[in-house]
Amino acid sequence: MKKLFKLAIIAIAVISFNACKNSDTPDKVAEKFLNHLNKKEYAEAKKLATTESAASIDMVESFSKMGGDQTAKEVKIEGLKCKVEGEKAACDYTENGEGKKIDLVKKDGKWLVEMKKESPNMNTEPSDSTKTDSIK
Repeated sequence: MKKLFKLAIIAIAVISFNACKNSDTPDKVAEKFLNHLNKKEYAEAKKLATTESAASIDMVESFSKMGGDQTAKEVKIEGLKCKVEGEKAACDYTENGEGKKIDLVKKDGKWLVEMKKESPNMNTEPSDSTKTDSIK
């Protein structure tokens, strides 16, 4: 009987440990995701994103390949702070001095990055539709 009780306690401890291990915070998920993107580890980045975000990640990957330089550049991410509201989180950060934002959603108990097609570069600054570039 004592062996059965000890076995039950061990089983509960193992299950509890594994449950806590999977509860990454939005900050941790966002940081891991951004690091994978910056290292051009797109398959790993997709694991931390919603299935709907896969197309945006594919687009980022194809733009990267079109640029020719396949070596990962050193990117400095600072000031990552997330504001959680229920099942959604908005994280602000700076990347090489430029303000950016990334959104996350909680699905099936896991925080996942949600990239929208309209803003795959994750800039916090709204685009200026009145700005024009001149070609010389």
